[in-house]
Amino acid sequence: MKEIGTKIRIERKKNGLTLEQLAKGVGISPITLQRIETAKSSPSVVLLSEIAQTLNKPIASFFEMDKSPVHTTRQKQRKISNRKLKIKIIGPRKMIADNIVVTYGELMKGQTIDPHTNPGIEWAYNLEGKCELKMSNQTYITETGDSIAFNARIVHSLTALEKLKFFAIYLEGEES
Repeated sequence: MKEIGTKIRIERKKNGLTLEQLAKGVGISPITLQRIETAKSSPSVVLLSEIAQTLNKPIASFFEMDKSPVHTTRQKQRKISNRKLKIKIIGPRKMIADNIVVTYGELMKGQTIDPHTNPGIEWAYNLEGKCELKMSNQTYITETGDSIAFNARIVHSLTALEKLKFFAIYLEGEES
């Protein structure tokens, strides 16, 4: 599967645009665009949409898979959240399906994933430890071996009550 940044660079060159010209057209610095094209940074959905519009391409074209029947991820597991949290995308969108992302995370006791939302549902399996999921005015505690599914459109946060290891599947666009 080609990287999004590589696809952006290919389309930019097909359109005869320099890095500076595309960056100016999108309203970002050339350095930011260079970091995206070299996979040192990932664009937000909004920024990717602006890039796609400037290049006259549908945003979905940056996610289309190669024709290969097998896809692997190796080494370039993208980290999410901040540097203190160990959360990695281990099954990126398009690897399983257009709307599925699989993550693996480790949190030390007391670490928190700040309140956030996602447009879909999430299912998580607690591999080790104990955590607290806060959603609306409810609190849910999971321990080793527990799983939980919820509507990720509702603001939620997670706090590790013990050292925590988990994996989660995020289904974009699904209703719980």
